Amino acid sequence: MSGKAVLERFIQKNPLAVMTRCIVDVLLGDELDEVFEQHRTRQYDETIRFSTVASSMAEIALGTVPNRNQAFLKYQEKLQASRVACYGKVNRTEPNVSEAVVRYSARKAGELLRSLDFEPWLVLKGYRCFSIDGNHLGGTQKRLKETRGLRAATLPGTIVARFDHQTGLFDRSWLLEDGHAQEASVMDRVLNDVTDNDLLIADRHFCIQHYLINIDRRHGCFLIRQTRSLKGTSPGKRQQVGKTDAGNVFEQSLVIQDRRRPSALDGSTKDAGTCQPGDTLVVRRITVELSEPTRDGSSEIHLLSNVPETDASACELARLYRQRWEIENAFHVLTMTLNCETESNCYPRCALFQFCMAMLAFNCRQVLLATLYAEHAQEDVERMSQYQVALDTVSPMEGMLTAINDNEWTALTPQSVTGKASFLRRVSRHVNVRHYRATVRGTKRPPPKRRKCQNGTHVSTRKLLNARKPTC
Repeated sequence: MSGKAVLERFIQKNPLAVMTRCIVDVLLGDELDEVFEQHRTRQYDETIRFSTVASSMAEIALGTVPNRNQAFLKYQEKLQASRVACYGKVNRTEPNVSEAVVRYSARKAGELLRSLDFEPWLVLKGYRCFSIDGNHLGGTQKRLKETRGLRAATLPGTIVARFDHQTGLFDRSWLLEDGHAQEASVMDRVLNDVTDNDLLIADRHFCIQHYLINIDRRHGCFLIRQTRSLKGTSPGKRQQVGKTDAGNVFEQSLVIQDRRRPSALDGSTKDAGTCQPGDTLVVRRITVELSEPTRDGSSEIHLLSNVPETDASACELARLYRQRWEIENAFHVLTMTLNCETESNCYPRCALFQFCMAMLAFNCRQVLLATLYAEHAQEDVERMSQYQVALDTVSPMEGMLTAINDNEWTALTPQSVTGKASFLRRVSRHVNVRHYRATVRGTKRPPPKRRKCQNGTHVSTRKLLNARKPTC
């Protein structure tokens, strides 16, 4: 059977796996070696190519191989190095390289989306909306000598990610090797990526006075939940301005001030684009009296924003803040359908690198869904089970890689971005999206009360069924 016939058979039977392989080829190319060279500081790329290491870690993130040992065995010929050398390469992957991989994957995924004629979601007219949230990696196994005698969990690090609501992609990540580090400690680096008309949506962990003022100084905007520690002065009482599904909405002005001491600053921070102690900013304070309390018992939430009233009303901003759940849902997908964390990855840089590769895999999945949107009804695609999509992507992948090697794949599929987009759309027509429809669970009933049995320890199921009343 010719290679073309084998490919067509996979397109007919396993279109999701074919689409994933095509997208991964774009996001995991030789250009990763250039990304590594541009952002490395101490590491070098001679015997072990970074693109090969990234591909092996991407297979772990996608779930096609279970761990680093299996990934090494699969890529042993390409790596041309010992297991110890390969493990050392991954364990020392510098955080700025891992962050650059996420930016690179978002850029390449964006090129594919544009070739697919994907129309970015309109979240708020005139603004690019991003959600920022952090994720503390879970405890790892105590394989390192320094951790073997400890009872406490060993935390490999923290990652703060930026989620683009227009495309549904992770486009930025900021890594912290200290597992105890606060998420807000990366805000100085977050500010460096703020441009005109960027709207940052974040939880109260990022609600710090001088950062809010600095976002405004950079002509950006924010919509952040107010923390109790942030105090301000209000020139007037709040007034009710409307109602949303969550509850009644009130608004008032609030003056916040940079309360840092001058002695806490060094000379490097005193520039025209950075606020100084004592600087103030007038913001909009939006209060939502919730119809139902939150999980922590709060009956109302307070949001701070500098978006002008002419661009968005208080009710619109209150609804917009609820879209922050999209980044939470993305983290859930990373955990449930992708291998973003592995307990055996004890070294912080290795654990953070794998999480970044899982974000790359997530961007790959988003391009796949965008392709399905282009050829199928939006409602049917939105109701697809992410778990089932991941299962049907991973299960046939090994067989396809064996049946069609890399050289044959290159010869059978287009290599340009435009050609790959056309190929993806053709393959997506063979996907039965209704087959992947997620099951909606009904109302959960409370369990019945337990009753004692006559013999005390066990009953016969057959006798219970015989005692059942006939239904007809």
